[in-house]
Amino acid sequence: MASAIQSEWRNVALAPVILVFGPQEFFADRAIKSIRDKFAKTGNIDLVEIDASDYLEGAIFEQASAGLFGESKMIVFDGVERCSDALISDGIEYLNEPAEDSVVVFRHTGKSVRGKKLLETLRANGAVVEVLCNDFEKDWHRVSFVEAEFSTHGRKIQKQAASALAEIFGKDLEELAAACSQLQLDDAGEITVEIVEKYFGGRLETTSFKIADAALAGATGEALMLLRYALDQGLEPIVILGAFSKKIGEMARIIGNPKATAFSLGMPEWAFNKTRTAASGWTEDSIANLIHELAETDYRLKGGAKDPEYALERLVRLVANKGRKLG
Repeated sequence: MASAIQSEWRNVALAPVILVFGPQEFFADRAIKSIRDKFAKTGNIDLVEIDASDYLEGAIFEQASAGLFGESKMIVFDGVERCSDALISDGIEYLNEPAEDSVVVFRHTGKSVRGKKLLETLRANGAVVEVLCNDFEKDWHRVSFVEAEFSTHGRKIQKQAASALAEIFGKDLEELAAACSQLQLDDAGEITVEIVEKYFGGRLETTSFKIADAALAGATGEALMLLRYALDQGLEPIVILGAFSKKIGEMARIIGNPKATAFSLGMPEWAFNKTRTAASGWTEDSIANLIHELAETDYRLKGGAKDPEYALERLVRLVANKGRKLG
C-alpha cells in the first residue's frame, strides 16, 4: 500500500491534499504559507480557513468546488486534533475523489488522538503529502535551523555566529527567525560573531546562559553583576534557573561518562568542548551538592522563600566555587 509523501516544511510539495502534522506552530505556519505562495503562482486562489471543531457535514465538498469567478480554492482545516465527527467521515470520503483545482490542508498538532482514523487514512494515501512539524530535540538542531535560514537566501553565517544566535534566542523560533532576517539586511558577505554582537550584544550579555557560563568559569563577580542586571531588566528568575539546570545537566552527563562524545550526547562539538572544559575540577560529590542546591533554589523561587534574588546569588556562588559548600 502506498504511503503519503514526506515533504520538508521549508519547501512543501504541492498536492491536492496535504497533512501538516506536529506541535511546532512556527513550522506549520511556514509550511502553510509555502503552500499558499506556490499555489498562488498557478492563478487566482480563494483561501478559506475553517476551525475543524466547527465543521459541518458536507462543507468540504462545497468549499472545494470552483469559486464564483472560477478561482481555485485552498481550504485549511485548523485544529484537526479537536475536529467534529463529520470532518472525519467527510475527509475520508473526500480522499476518494479530491477536487482537481483545489488544495485541502489538514492541520493536526498531534497533541491528542482525536481524528486518528482520518490521520491513518491520509497517511495511507500515496497522493497525500505529509509535512512533519516537530519541535527541536537537540541544541544543534537550532544551529542548523539558523544556517538554513541564511543558506536558503544565498547568505553565509559562521558556525560560531549561528551558535551564538541559537543560544541568545533559545527556543523562540519566531524571534530567532526574525533575528536571522534582520542580520541578512547587513551588507557584509558573511555574518560573523562580531556582527551578531553588534546587533544583539545587549541581549547577549543579559541572557541567562551568559550568567551560567560566567559562574561555571569561576567569575563570581561577573556572574553576580550579570544576574542583578538581568533581574533589573525583568528576566524571570525561573528562566535563569532553567539555564543553570541545563548547563549543570550537560556537565553531569560528561562527568558521569568519560567516554561521552558530542555525537552521543546530541550536542554541537563547540558546546561539548566548552562544557567539558567547564567540568574540569568538578567531582561527582560536588555535582551532587549542586543538583541538591538546584532543587532547593527551585523550591525557593516557587514560593518557598521571599527573596528570589538571594536564592539565585547563593546558587551562583556555589557554582563558581565548583559545587563545594560555602562556609
